[in-house]
Formats: sequence, structure tokens, C-alpha cells
Amino acid sequence: MDFQNNPEVLFVAGSGEYGSGECQFLDYLSSPEKKSFSATLIFPSSGRLADNALASGLSCRIIKSLDYLTEFRNLWKQPIAWVYNLNSFVKISSVIREKRAVLVVSLSFVNWTGALAARQEGVRHLWVIREVLSSRSNWLNFFWGRWLASRLANDLSVKILLESSLAAEMFRRKRTREKAEVLPPAVDPAKFYGQLVEPNSGLQRTALALVFSGPDLKRVREALKVVNGVLEGQEGNSAQVRRVFLVFPGLSSEKQENLQKRVSREVSGLKFLLEFAAWDWLSANWKEFLTVVIFPGFDPLSRIVLEAGLAEVPVVVEKGASSEMVLPGTTGFVFEPGDYAALADSMKMLIRNPEKIRETGSSAREHILNNYSLSHWKEKFERVISGILFSSES
Repeated sequence: MDFQNNPEVLFVAGSGEYGSGECQFLDYLSSPEKKSFSATLIFPSSGRLADNALASGLSCRIIKSLDYLTEFRNLWKQPIAWVYNLNSFVKISSVIREKRAVLVVSLSFVNWTGALAARQEGVRHLWVIREVLSSRSNWLNFFWGRWLASRLANDLSVKILLESSLAAEMFRRKRTREKAEVLPPAVDPAKFYGQLVEPNSGLQRTALALVFSGPDLKRVREALKVVNGVLEGQEGNSAQVRRVFLVFPGLSSEKQENLQKRVSREVSGLKFLLEFAAWDWLSANWKEFLTVVIFPGFDPLSRIVLEAGLAEVPVVVEKGASSEMVLPGTTGFVFEPGDYAALADSMKMLIRNPEKIRETGSSAREHILNNYSLSHWKEKFERVISGILFSSES
């Protein structure tokens, strides 16, 4: 990557394993088009995403840190993160000075280290937030409450880019909305199709994928129960499901192995072969799937919706930020959280009607290409970042 003699920008990721926003910026930064800045990526841990960044030839560093924000059931971890992250704060501040960075871009609201280090060093900060802070079912609580968390993002940033209108609800007050702007997610179709494995001619799709944001065993059990009920009456259908894959994009290999053992112990009587898959395997093997069911949470999993659409795989998505990219009944289906009857109805409609799968998949591909291609996103993002880097105040 030839970024010499350009302003230095640090991109601080929220995960080394997976993040919808991190995947998108990896697409963008590794693209061959010339940028108006030099880029260094900082990951809070090692993992598949960090490995992919290094393999792409990007300048990367791993500075270990913990999530400042967690889901409510893990609230006790937050004060531990504050103490642990003092070291990462010092190290990122040092990188800002070493690189003479003029801008820090944080790619997730769970990690504040880049924002705090930018404030300490007197450089500008841009926050790119995909997490939905205003949803009760996905409550990212902190010591002083979610509304003041939005004020924190506002105070530490010159600009805030939000992935969805649902995420933007947190910034609807006058004090915070002046800096906030919705910039929907995107994907690089050429890169995606370059890694997609095409099946042998005539091979039928016989698998489903269930994708979860976080290892919530209760949700996994409930989802598998629904799938089991749907597949009870599949005999005689032209498209029969033989395998169901569970995918947890943000989990490390070790945590996924532990979860797999728990699921194996607690779930029985399934009418299909249950398997586990990593998100990067899923990205290459979309053509095996009839449909994918998405359960967003801490990460809205918008990347999964984008990739499934490009692969012409219909999605069934729990309502949230990522469902904003779905045209219900046309490019996929949306169900309310906890409405498993609606989930079952949508799955039956697809599994028992191969023509509906083809129609929905084809519409999804066209919708993603026309509205969520990286080339469209790139123009808007570069306009924002150029306005920060080259404004008269710089």
C-alpha cells in the first residue's frame, strides 16, 4: 500500500476476531485505489480479522484492550476494563506521537481507547458506531447511563458516523445530533465474489445457517427448537435440509469450542446434522445455504446480510439495525424479537418453495449491488474524512 507523504490516520478496531464495521474498513483500506492519507490499523487482540489485515499488506499493530461497554449481564466487567485499558491508552498515545497521526478513527463504540488517546494527544477523532445503544433488548449500559454515553461520543469526536437510523436514535437530541450522520454499511462485491466458492454443477443447497451475535445459549436452544419443528414436515420437498450450521462471528476458536461442548450436552433429538462454522468459512461457502437466519445483538451483523444478499441467499432477520437493509417479502424476511411463530412461517415459506428462494435471492443481490456497494460508500466517507483532514482548522 503506497500511503507515503500523506496525513497519518489511526483506525482503532473493536475486535481482532470480527466486526461488521471492521470487515468493511478492511475492504476499503486494502482496495488498490489511492487514498489521501496513510493508514495504520490497531486491533485490541489477535484473531482472524487481524490476520486478514496483515495478509492484505496493511500496517497493523495489536495493542491489547478490553471492551469498555458490555451487554447488561456482563456489566461487572466494565470497571475491570477501565483499569486494564490504562496500559492500552498509554500505548496508543505513544503510537499517535510516533506516527504523528492527525486523526484517530474508532470503528466501534465498545472500545474507547482511541478516542481517549486522541483527546490526550490533542488530535481529532472520528467515531464510526454500528452498535445500537438505544435498544432495550441490546442495552449497552454504563455507570452513568446510555444517554450520557452518547454525550461522551459527541464530546470526544469531531464527527460521528452511524450505521443505521436505529443507531442514530441515541443522538437525536440537539446537543448530539449536530455531529452525527447516518452512513449505511457497504461491501466490496469484487472482493466478495473473488473468495466465494462456486458449487459443482447441479449440486443442490441443503443447509441452513443460524448466525448469532454473542454466545447466548438460551437463544441458541430456542432457535434450534424452531428449526427442528420446521424440518419435521420437510419430507417430499424438493429442497431438503440436511445440515444446520451455527455461526458466532465474534467468538475466538477457544470460546467457540467451549460453546460447542455445551450445546452438544444440552440439545438433543435434532432432525438434522448440527455443525459449527467460523464466519470466514461462511463467507466462502454461501452457495451451500438455502437461507440464513440472523439474530443480531451487540453487533447488528449487517455484514452477514450484505454477504448473503450478494450470494443470493435469502435472509430471515430479527428486527433491528441490520433489518433496515431488508425489503420484507422481497429480499428477505423480518421477524420481531421473540416471535418464533413468525420466524417459523418465514422459514417454511422458503424451504418449501424453491422458486421463492430463487426470486428472493435474486432480488437481494440486486438490492445490495444497487444500494450497498463499497464504491457508493467510499465517496461519502472520503468526503467526510477529507473535510476533517484538510479543513482550515487543521
